Amino acid sequence: MSVIRSIAARLTLLALIAAASGSAAALGRAMVREAPAMGTAARPTVAPLPDTLAFDVEYGGVGAEGVDLIWRGIAAGPVPGAVTIRLEYAGAAEERAMPVWPVNVWLFYCADDYRRSFAAELSGSMNWRTGDMHVTGLVSAGTSLDVPLDQHVRLRRPGLAGRATLVFLPRVALGDAMAPRL
Repeated sequence: MSVIRSIAARLTLLALIAAASGSAAALGRAMVREAPAMGTAARPTVAPLPDTLAFDVEYGGVGAEGVDLIWRGIAAGPVPGAVTIRLEYAGAAEERAMPVWPVNVWLFYCADDYRRSFAAELSGSMNWRTGDMHVTGLVSAGTSLDVPLDQHVRLRRPGLAGRATLVFLPRVALGDAMAPRL
């Protein structure tokens, strides 16, 4: 009788395992049908950057390396974030006392939504008499990579605070000579 019970117990256990396997397989097939394939999951879309961004900046002093002049600002509006503008004198040492400087500028735009952040490398001029900085270049990192950018900053004295305006130019503004090679 104990042999019969053990056979019955084994058959019952075997039936339970088979039922559980079948349920697990069916559940697995259902999950595969419902879940998107790996790498094709829908990503939330990011709105493109507007054509123009504007924000106030405050002079922050000389950079830790002792060379760059730094302005910082907080942008609101369609793309809120923190902005840093680093200006480097790009002329001859003996002409540094002139009122108009040739400059290189690095713009860092850290948007609250990191997917809309970018950096740009720009060059142009800084007119210390009028307080106008006008530089152009390309977005070099982040969203809108290789898009031409025009930056204008109008500084007010005292304290060198001002207003910055960024204008994203159409890619055709690059011309054939500056177009990225594929």
